[in-house]
Amino acid sequence: MTTFDSWCSKGALTSVAAHKTGTLGSYDDATGAALVAAKLPDAYADTTALALIAEKYGKPGVAAFLRDRLPTKKTARSGDMGEILATAYLDEERGYVVGPSRLIDRDHQEWAMRGDDVLAARIDDDSELHLVKAEAKSRVSLGKATVEAAREGLARNDEMPSPHSLSQFASRLLKTTDCEIGEAVLDVQLTDGVRPNHVGHLMFLLTSGDPSAHVSADLKAYTGAVPQLTVTLRVQDHQEFIRDAYDQVVVGVP
Repeated sequence: MTTFDSWCSKGALTSVAAHKTGTLGSYDDATGAALVAAKLPDAYADTTALALIAEKYGKPGVAAFLRDRLPTKKTARSGDMGEILATAYLDEERGYVVGPSRLIDRDHQEWAMRGDDVLAARIDDDSELHLVKAEAKSRVSLGKATVEAAREGLARNDEMPSPHSLSQFASRLLKTTDCEIGEAVLDVQLTDGVRPNHVGHLMFLLTSGDPSAHVSADLKAYTGAVPQLTVTLRVQDHQEFIRDAYDQVVVGVP
């Protein structure tokens, strides 16, 4: 678990137009990086494979296995970190089911993945399925252009989750204890189709800067029908935070 409470301060969500925005502010990057590092193996490798390798080869074997799965380029690590933290936020802070990481299925550790950055789902008290389509961006200093790029990502496919991403998401859930939600996702996709009342958007921004003015302008300009939530996670040193988290996973591997 990333347990944001143990290394971030967070205020209540505030309203901008008809939508919500909030900020998580890191007061302890080192603790945050250590907690994220503990989560990284499960983001890149199947837990069954990790358990088998750990039993047979120990911690050095796990580190060596992950070395060939984790990205080494700064841009690739930054992008992945945004997705991983957005997924953790939806799971831990919003109570959504996120399923196994989609990064497990990537063909190459340096290749960007296609489709929606993050999908999450839950069944509400009224037994209705609710989906979240998330777009994550990670930059040292995050400006207007990056917020606009995130908005473009959320707007793709008429603001709905792409059929391909949704099918993959449902298939991952079917292999878990949350298979009921996976079945509900498939049922909606294959019968009535996904509609705006089924969906919310999350724009998740990882940065050391303060993009609040751009976030506010974006939410005020949004005219679509999907509820919007923008969350900014501000760390003290963006590049060092990401480097520290990844390096802790493969420490000691030649």
